[in-house]
Amino acid sequence: MARLVYAFPTALSTPEAQMFPGMARYSHVFKLYGGWVMPVDRTGHITIPVKNISLFSMPAYRAFSKTYEEICNDRATELLKKADALDIGINVMYSGGIDSTCLLVSLLKQATAEQKKRITVLLSHESIAENPRFYEEYIKKNLRVGSSITFPELIGGNDMLLSAEHNDLVMGNASVSSMITRYGFETVHKSYTREFLVDFFEGTLNDHDAAVFYFELFDRLNKTAPIEISSNFDFMWWYNFATKWQACFCYILFYTLPENTHKITKEYLDTRFISFYNTDEFQLWSMNNLDKRIKDTWKSYKWVMKDIIYNFNKDAEYRDNKTKVRSLPIVMKQHPIHFPLLDEEFRFRNDLKPKDFLLPENDFA
Repeated sequence: MARLVYAFPTALSTPEAQMFPGMARYSHVFKLYGGWVMPVDRTGHITIPVKNISLFSMPAYRAFSKTYEEICNDRATELLKKADALDIGINVMYSGGIDSTCLLVSLLKQATAEQKKRITVLLSHESIAENPRFYEEYIKKNLRVGSSITFPELIGGNDMLLSAEHNDLVMGNASVSSMITRYGFETVHKSYTREFLVDFFEGTLNDHDAAVFYFELFDRLNKTAPIEISSNFDFMWWYNFATKWQACFCYILFYTLPENTHKITKEYLDTRFISFYNTDEFQLWSMNNLDKRIKDTWKSYKWVMKDIIYNFNKDAEYRDNKTKVRSLPIVMKQHPIHFPLLDEEFRFRNDLKPKDFLLPENDFA
């Protein structure tokens, strides 16, 4: 039986796959997490129906005192030095949103004039429109630009491909916005209850029994957390933090061009396919700063990052009013998925049958 790093949901939704124990119930994850997500529990408490290997262990909890800005600065310095050592360029996937803007601000703060020459910002009309002042003042005048549409051609290449993935998991869970829309902001900081969250999940799944199942599954997971999970926001954060990390790393890889799939090796993933926020330090900051992710309005989500951006460019409008926009799917949907499976040896596969990678004994059966 093959172990998978990732299975694109299309491979899990076929009639043959749906016949396996637990798959009908498991299919609800695509509504809860997003249509591209195969969750992998890196705490080891939930067994999914897919025989998988976890690439990213959960860092052991410990007290951690670095500020978010210090981590950003150190990460930017690390990646700039890595690019120098390898003598490669840095292609930054830029959406204009808070995560990618904070990434780019961190690079600009730490880069020398020579290091800035290595940076190419991959953007679109939408990413310019999402943060027009930053584009005009800091990208257009100072950095090379390229089209974000070309990103599949760059996967597997010699240069670094740098994304802003994982920060939604560090900062919380952007899907809490639907909770705010339905129930009002005051629910965000309330203590979580079975009754409320079952109702919330049922509104997403349109299935009461499934809503009860997922609440109980996630409640069991949350009770294993090394810090206290008390609010609705914390509840939503932890189960995503624990189970979505691998998906945020892997899904971009599925847009690799067929002729470049042989270039996806562990060495490539360690040195050139980089998520800025994919470090133990960002995760430890998250676990130690549950109070620094959202205040008393949806516009305050990621306020720590927005302060970093404001201190760099003094754009009060962006700081005070910018909210999360799902811009990356606009780019992604313009490209096909060539192979639906990635195995533990980082081989893209389309030759496996569900019996080759599904586990009959799992927590969803």
